Amino acid sequence: MSGFDYNLAFSRNHGITSDQEQMRLKNATVAIAGMGGVGGDYLITLARAGVGNFKISDFDEFEVGNFNRQYGATMSAVGKPKMSVMHDLALDINPESNIETFGDGINESNIDAFLNGVDVFVDAVEFFEIETHRMIINACRERNIPAIFGVPLGFGVGLLIYTNEGMSFDDYFDIDYSASLENQVLKMSLGCAPAGFHLKYVDPESVDLSQRKAPSIASGCKLATGMVITQTLLAILHPEELKPIPYYTCYDARLNKLKKGTLWFGNKNPIQKIKFSIAKRLLGL
Repeated sequence: MSGFDYNLAFSRNHGITSDQEQMRLKNATVAIAGMGGVGGDYLITLARAGVGNFKISDFDEFEVGNFNRQYGATMSAVGKPKMSVMHDLALDINPESNIETFGDGINESNIDAFLNGVDVFVDAVEFFEIETHRMIINACRERNIPAIFGVPLGFGVGLLIYTNEGMSFDDYFDIDYSASLENQVLKMSLGCAPAGFHLKYVDPESVDLSQRKAPSIASGCKLATGMVITQTLLAILHPEELKPIPYYTCYDARLNKLKKGTLWFGNKNPIQKIKFSIAKRLLGL
């Protein structure tokens, strides 16, 4: 078996990336928090793009309930740490890559180490962990690190980008942290996907915010991967092309509908406030 050759391994990128851009990817560092529903796929896709350095975190283990959507979920991985499984899979693609791991998740005690030297952050934290999203995004803003966030919703995805040129996390989502978790999650969901395409076909009975339960399917996760990783690569190679919040993008592959635009004032937008009231009533909150 021949040895690994970086230039050969990623040579098919050329024409989309130049030689100089490929070297920038090789030398870039991407931090990814979460190796589950989408995070593991993010890592693998970035590794296949030739990104050479990663910081990854997760404290969970794979289980059978992950099989419908998570990249590393297989029978041989059940009971194993997600981070360790994904670490080894990424190294199997590029054995020259440098991958730093954070097995206790990301918190105030290790956020500096996690973001030190990072070119872009990709948010794959469990959606319901809103305080963690907020903490990391705020830390990225303080360090001028662009952050990419995609949320699979049915057969679609909502995509947001955070940079210092855009709104802050709190200004955009307008979350009342004294409210119930259900209300916080609902507010964040509406901000992530203002178009709400998935509401046309997702069974509302399958959603139980109090139990941190919402449906997800592999094709929606794969769509999120394609959109999120494209923006991540742009953040490294063409950062001037990023469009931060209040700009948003929503695409649903089942309905073949795309909506992109600017959600002025974020969730403080009068239309968003109406949506929030309606959604609360429908979910009995």
